[in-house]
Amino acid sequence: MKARSSWLVALSAAAIMIISAGCSSAIGAVPADPGPAPEETDITVAAIPAVDLAGLYIAQDRGLFARQGLHVRIEPIPSAQSVIADQLKGKVDISAGSYVAYIAAQAAGARFRILAQASTLAPNTRALVVTARSRVTTVAGLAGKKIGVNGVNSIGTLLVSALLSAHGISPATVRFIADPGGFPALPGKLQDGEWAAAFLAEPYITAAGQQYGEQVLADLDQGAVTNLPVDGYVSTLAWTQQHPKTAAAFIRAIEQGQEIANHDVSAVQAIMAQNDKLPPQVTASMALPATYPVGPVVPANIQRVAAAMLEFGVLGQRYATQVRQGTVVRSMIASR
Repeated sequence: MKARSSWLVALSAAAIMIISAGCSSAIGAVPADPGPAPEETDITVAAIPAVDLAGLYIAQDRGLFARQGLHVRIEPIPSAQSVIADQLKGKVDISAGSYVAYIAAQAAGARFRILAQASTLAPNTRALVVTARSRVTTVAGLAGKKIGVNGVNSIGTLLVSALLSAHGISPATVRFIADPGGFPALPGKLQDGEWAAAFLAEPYITAAGQQYGEQVLADLDQGAVTNLPVDGYVSTLAWTQQHPKTAAAFIRAIEQGQEIANHDVSAVQAIMAQNDKLPPQVTASMALPATYPVGPVVPANIQRVAAAMLEFGVLGQRYATQVRQGTVVRSMIASR
């Protein structure tokens, strides 16, 4: 077990700020030119509360969506899995969250389209956390235990399953328990003793350490899932086909927000403090994703997620052929 080294992360963040200061004023400062008027101006984006989606919150805060003719309402959700049913019913236009639930739904016959990539896994951005008094001090100690997650068919179950497998433990020996409150609720529930460990994303890893003294049992950016693509912006295929100009306008604004997030650490810290209502000492020391991708969705990146889902038992073997042939992933990505 290792204690959360907040001061070290803060020092790293400060160094990044210094390095990026010279380019942040030039890169991402000018909003992308608006394109054709969108078919639908009012859209709802369901989003998990995590630093991975800083590009979304920056685009909202800085009027980048408005410049593209969009009025975006961001609806907080605990996990992408929790909103899929509403998305298929047309109650939500776009979801911002883990690819895992969408790949599983696509393999089972649903039709979704990945509009843009949101974030890539980096050290300290996803972790398994335990209480300071926990008797679980190694990954092996999780066998037969309950683990709190934001969603049972999510990036959390995938990353934890990969970790357990790397330590010779079958993921089937643990029980994943989803909390409807998502990441904000998990640190408190962990204190109540409902689970042996909890899966957290930043900034809630840092918040758990500072508010409760909880400790990182294992950083999940390791082994086969190192630098794995984590989150993206997803719509149904039907919605995208009915609103191609709206989708394009959304992508333009998101990419501008991503550019700003890539080159201005202080902007990411400020927007997370504003949206997650966390104290500045948390957002100042939180770890950031490896990158906020910009540009067309890269099939090879998403294929890594699908392959890992198959390898670690998050996706059933009945889908093995279509995953290995790449048909599931290709059906989710449009050429631009």
